[in-house]
Amino acid sequence: MKRKFIGAFLTASLCVPGVSVLGVHADQEAGTTVTGDFGKAVSEIKVPKYDTDGNLVDQGISGDLQSHLDTANLIGTKDDAKKQIQVDVQLKGVDLTSNYMNGKSEAGISYYNMLNYFTKVKQVKQMLDANPGYTALDTEGNTVDGAYVNELLGLLQQINDFDPDTNLIYDWDSAYDTAAFASDTSRGATDVIATSKEGNVTLRFHIDSHGWWGYDLGAHDSITGLVMGEDAQTAYDHQHVDTMAYANFFKIRMGEDASGSWYMLNDTDLQNPMIYLSKDGTEAFMIDVDFYGANVLNDKIKAIIGDNCKSLKIFMTHNHGDHVNNLAVIGKDDTLRNMTTILWPENEPHTVLTDRDTTEEDMVGKDLISDIAWGGGVTTLKDMETFEAAGSTFQFIEIPNEHTPGGGQLADLTHRVIYSGDSLGAQVHLGGTTVQYDNIDNWLAGANKAAEYIKANGIRYNIGGHTPYVNNPKFASWLATALEYGKENTAEPEGDRPNMNLIIAENGQVVNGTDRYGEIMANGLSDRGELAICSVNILRTKKQAEPTTDPGKQEEEKPTDTDKQDNTSNTSTDTKTTDTKTTDTKSAENKTAAKTAKKETTSPQTGVNGDVTGLVVTLVTSAAAAGALVYLRIKH
Repeated sequence: MKRKFIGAFLTASLCVPGVSVLGVHADQEAGTTVTGDFGKAVSEIKVPKYDTDGNLVDQGISGDLQSHLDTANLIGTKDDAKKQIQVDVQLKGVDLTSNYMNGKSEAGISYYNMLNYFTKVKQVKQMLDANPGYTALDTEGNTVDGAYVNELLGLLQQINDFDPDTNLIYDWDSAYDTAAFASDTSRGATDVIATSKEGNVTLRFHIDSHGWWGYDLGAHDSITGLVMGEDAQTAYDHQHVDTMAYANFFKIRMGEDASGSWYMLNDTDLQNPMIYLSKDGTEAFMIDVDFYGANVLNDKIKAIIGDNCKSLKIFMTHNHGDHVNNLAVIGKDDTLRNMTTILWPENEPHTVLTDRDTTEEDMVGKDLISDIAWGGGVTTLKDMETFEAAGSTFQFIEIPNEHTPGGGQLADLTHRVIYSGDSLGAQVHLGGTTVQYDNIDNWLAGANKAAEYIKANGIRYNIGGHTPYVNNPKFASWLATALEYGKENTAEPEGDRPNMNLIIAENGQVVNGTDRYGEIMANGLSDRGELAICSVNILRTKKQAEPTTDPGKQEEEKPTDTDKQDNTSNTSTDTKTTDTKTTDTKSAENKTAAKTAKKETTSPQTGVNGDVTGLVVTLVTSAAAAGALVYLRIKH
């Protein structure tokens, strides 16, 4: 099937009697122009808004949100002889692709695409309702009747509602190693196939790597508040609070085989907890639990595991709140808590909940691992320990003293997928993670350990934290290459301001110092383009010692990448801002890295990045701006 792009702003074509402007049936006799009503269509769309008590409020599409949509009325041409209405919208074989460019586009492009399409199809229904017995002729020459349009609208409504019963499956043709990916440049990253309840309607749609509603974590480019009816300024100011309160999840089936089925809970704000379910439905296994979507998470879990499930094991890649905090929500549900066993890396400090990043105020101050009476207790995992869960075989790979003291990665040996958590950073050119120079050898050792494991065990895909799609397993080796370059080419600052060096590797080759680096920074990258990218920010402060040559002999320390608060707790840090400086001894272009955004690694606990030997770094994206700003925050 040829894939068709339906962009963020679908414009209605003008219909001239006797002439088809759509390239379909140009010889048809003069018809009558009919017009849809966008205002009526958009007024019928309600976004689900779940309060903390679980009650559902139907939130309308505000004027501020409509300003991002195509508000033109749909135009059709009615042919009374054929009892047919020709419409300027595709109704079969639809693929809602996205022209989102990381680092350049505004947040929410793929979401706006879906809303635009929803209003167009509603206007088609208006035309057919007003003309009983007529069919619709779409832009591809497909003829559909009112029953088909109603079924399509039912599917769009399910998607709009985040209905867990929606039949959503991951489009594996969009994985990097498929023939379809190689031949179709519109594919790549998170493409989803949706099928109606009745089974007669199927459409594909893209979820931007930036998230369905954008990306919060201090980056100030989430549109959650806008979707929830706030004006643009209030939505901007309240991003973190709004996202904590109103985020929701798509339930996307990744696969099903003799071992069972596995799902991604794709968050509106770019998280990706995974859930496995055994073939007989009695055992479930979850990897990370997010900290958004607290109001809906338990219902989503139950929708996947079903009534026959007796055991739920939950593994945490590391102790950061954006991966752990919703344990507070799960722990308050008697059914889920009583069937849950926590699997915890043995050398990782526990997470203690603060009031900064939770809706569960009565759980603040509790150790989420040991202070909750989990029915199955807590089991600690040693480095390289293998275990069975929900019909699949898993192995824990500890990556010590890197992103956190004892967190790491989890390999699904049944499906040859590795979940890297945040230990490799996110896959984005804007800085997948930030590493302090004096800890670079620990990061390098972790990347090399992961790369060797991936090669030795035939791992086909990597799914990282904050990356809701399947990545190239070479990503770990690409990170090692970038770190090696950064180690050699990040100069010690002359003054008191730290140097920040953004290293970008494309298909394993560092592009700093080349024209390609400037092209990427100037133009941004599509989600497809990001699949070839690994990047890392190297932070170097004055008078730091050279990295040790043997990281295995280093004294254990707090990890010094900047995606974390104090790793022994879940506490926030007061900060103030100052400047930072960027250098690359081989690349003039890299001096612009201090204006580069890092979306994926801002700390979820503080709204900024965490305690790093007295320094806290936050990289904030303004997608509408030509570049983004980097702030260095220093503790009071």
